[in-house]
Amino acid sequence: MRPRRAGAAAPGPGSAPRPRGMECLPGGVPAHPCEEVAVTRTPVEQLPASKAPSRPVWVNSSLVVAALASGAAAYFALPASMDEPARRMAAIFVVALVLWVSEAVPLFATSMLVIAGEAWWLTLQTGWERPIAYTDIYASLGSPIIFLFLGGFILARGVQKEGIDVQLAAALMRPFGKHPGGVLAGVMFITALFSMFMSNTATTAMMIVLVQPLALQVPAGDRFRRGLVLAVPFAANVGGIGTPIGTPPNAIALEALRARGLEINFFEWMAFALPLLVGTLAVMWLLLFVLYHPGHEGLRVEVKSEFKLTRKALVVYMKFAVTLAFWLGSPWLDQFFGLNLPTAVVAVVPAAVLTATKVISRKDFNSLEWDVLVLIAGGIALGKGMGLTGLDAWLVESLPTSQMSFFMLVASCCLFVVALGTVMSHTVATTIVMPLAIAVASGVASEPQVQVLAVMVAIASSYAVALPISTPPNAIAYGSDLVDTRDIMRVGILTCVVATVIIITTGPAVVSLILRVVG
Repeated sequence: MRPRRAGAAAPGPGSAPRPRGMECLPGGVPAHPCEEVAVTRTPVEQLPASKAPSRPVWVNSSLVVAALASGAAAYFALPASMDEPARRMAAIFVVALVLWVSEAVPLFATSMLVIAGEAWWLTLQTGWERPIAYTDIYASLGSPIIFLFLGGFILARGVQKEGIDVQLAAALMRPFGKHPGGVLAGVMFITALFSMFMSNTATTAMMIVLVQPLALQVPAGDRFRRGLVLAVPFAANVGGIGTPIGTPPNAIALEALRARGLEINFFEWMAFALPLLVGTLAVMWLLLFVLYHPGHEGLRVEVKSEFKLTRKALVVYMKFAVTLAFWLGSPWLDQFFGLNLPTAVVAVVPAAVLTATKVISRKDFNSLEWDVLVLIAGGIALGKGMGLTGLDAWLVESLPTSQMSFFMLVASCCLFVVALGTVMSHTVATTIVMPLAIAVASGVASEPQVQVLAVMVAIASSYAVALPISTPPNAIAYGSDLVDTRDIMRVGILTCVVATVIIITTGPAVVSLILRVVG
């Protein structure tokens, strides 16, 4: 499958001019004219939302029929001794799996089918021991995780709309100096930092545009130019693991734990993820610098930045700072002041303020990533359905996991989600693997170990970056025409392998240590 090629720097309707953040300086660069590049924003709504190529209608129709047939086969193939609700849930799971993998219909549409199928088929009950109400299924749309991400989306949109992302990125580049290694580290650090709080797709689109003037200072035949561009999508993918709102797989993990009565707050997640994030970024920097070592020295970059002081920009600055402070400080607010503010509660405050002050207009609100929220809700509904019907318990009893060590369980689940995430949406891959992993772990491991496994699976999904189609950031970099498929695959495969080994070997120890420290 080949992603749709779309220039990352191409302006679209409503595009706002971006201030030039980087200018060429005459000293230290071989004789090579620096090209003028118009820095413009690509609207988020115009970014590639799917990796699936366009296919004839009959192909997609055939895949839908195949999905339904697979679900029916699963229903009738399961033993008659199995509870009827669990058999129905298994059929829904198989249908969703085939549709998500094939992308015969949009991903969010499959999530809606999951919710509709469960609300209808699982509530048609006759003499069931555990009756299921449709409100139990619809509650997935009102999950605290949905509102956590909604608040994060609105906050990120305010940052983008006021140009704060560009201004901060330009300012943060200053300390990294002129050496190619420092510039590469700066690009990766800034990209990962923004991806912790923004969509990795939007972050990549922004940073690709910012990196273009920088890359054009490098002679066309120098491989370091490609290395700079490749740093953006890989850092964006990995950066999302840093916070609960960084990427949807994190939401799937948090909701799966919450359904089991296990909570992880904003600070705890960052404490888990940041050591792994830093370690992975260091490995990625080394790979890129070795594979794309510059053929010249003395790269100089002058960064110019100017912060807006408009009323709307000041409101966004204030709300971002206050929200982040409450997210990170929630353990101490609860301990010293008895103020228990869950992250989802804090998240709706900036949403209310930014909309009430008209920083976020109706048009901005309508253009939020609603499809992502529906996709997450479908994953939540899938896990909830498995729990309500007892399908998860049946899987635990059926799978040969009793003799499996916790390390082998973590390794198996992480490798499985990485394999799936390489060829399909990371969110979908996590949606499929997470309920199974949690169900199995709950039967053979302690509660802290279940938490560790959930975090590891979510983080591992973000390491599935081996192909141009593996994730939208890769597709955006490929569409920039500054790198080719071979570049993405070479770095992506090495990153995927090394990062997965790191998380499997060190991740459980890191997370377990943090769990003990935070109590």
